[in-house]
Amino acid sequence: MRIALITLVFIISVTATARARLGETADQLVLRYGQPLAEKDQKAEGDKIPLADVVFQKGGYQINVTLTDGLSVAETFSKLNGDPLTIAEVRTLLSANSQGHLWAAPRVVQGEKWWIRDDGTTAKVAEDGSLTIKSKELTNKEAAAKKLQARPSLDGF
Repeated sequence: MRIALITLVFIISVTATARARLGETADQLVLRYGQPLAEKDQKAEGDKIPLADVVFQKGGYQINVTLTDGLSVAETFSKLNGDPLTIAEVRTLLSANSQGHLWAAPRVVQGEKWWIRDDGTTAKVAEDGSLTIKSKELTNKEAAAKKLQARPSLDGF
């Protein structure tokens, strides 16, 4: 019983340090995690969505954050030691990213566990055990960019 309690306290204390939140600015992320390990601007010619990826490490976790228009729109959490996130860690991260909304019960899609928040934000645990939380806004921008890319164009004729 005592070991279980110590383990629970440890999980809560460690995951409490690795909680980015959708909608945070780059400055807020730096305050939360410290200086990023890597930054990559993904706005290349032909890309329809200006994105930047920023990588942080804190508390035994790696946090990959995708920014667009200066705000966090997706976060991926993974353990530095390569272990999959535990159920308790996933619940803590989902709770930290609820922002007043409710997550539906998980469902399994092609071997991955998915959650949908009542505002359309999604979360999934990948086969490698990482958790990705993606805003509805990013999902909508990706869908619009895909439509534009698929549409035939006579530009340049």
